[in-house]
Amino acid sequence: MRGSSHALIGGAAGMAVAYGQQADPVTAASLIGIGVLSGLMPDLDVNGKLSNTITSKKWIYGLMALIGALLAGDSAFSERGTQQWAGMMIGAGLLVLPRIFMKKRTVLFMTGAAILGAGFIMHETWILLMGIYIAAASRQPHRGITHSLIGLAFFGWIGYLLEQDLQMDGVFYTSLAGYASHLAADLKLLPMNRKGVKWLQPFSKKEW
Repeated sequence: MRGSSHALIGGAAGMAVAYGQQADPVTAASLIGIGVLSGLMPDLDVNGKLSNTITSKKWIYGLMALIGALLAGDSAFSERGTQQWAGMMIGAGLLVLPRIFMKKRTVLFMTGAAILGAGFIMHETWILLMGIYIAAASRQPHRGITHSLIGLAFFGWIGYLLEQDLQMDGVFYTSLAGYASHLAADLKLLPMNRKGVKWLQPFSKKEW
């Protein structure tokens, strides 16, 4: 299934959650956006819409450089000891490394590593876990562990922590529903799919 279809279904999942809890317009728009992203997340393991956006050469240089400069500056003036040096080193890496390693999977892995480092420095567990997810997805074959119940549970954990951080009801359910919608839309029983999803991997290779 195409990325645009996954995005549409994920957004619909977010809309359904927003409708179910009678969310205000701002919250509803936020949940729809989270649903769209959740619906695209499993395909970070392939050259799909979301991964192509993240690794696009058109803007990756500038964005990574900006993040690197801000992180290095903040660490230099606001942190001390190990966290200061770690933040400055990660920031410097974001300024330099994207121009050296430009393979999409490498850039995606670097993005995940940078987000992981930012989560560590900011003491935000959901950001740290997101970094781990993105970095791990960059090393997976298509429809690997991201297309499994383990991937769903891990992303649901991120959504739960994000909801606690934002204090916005519905983020957890939207994250789960959006992600699960992707796995359901990739089922082999649907006529547009030549292959199915191994939901129980790595414990089973049965394709659904």
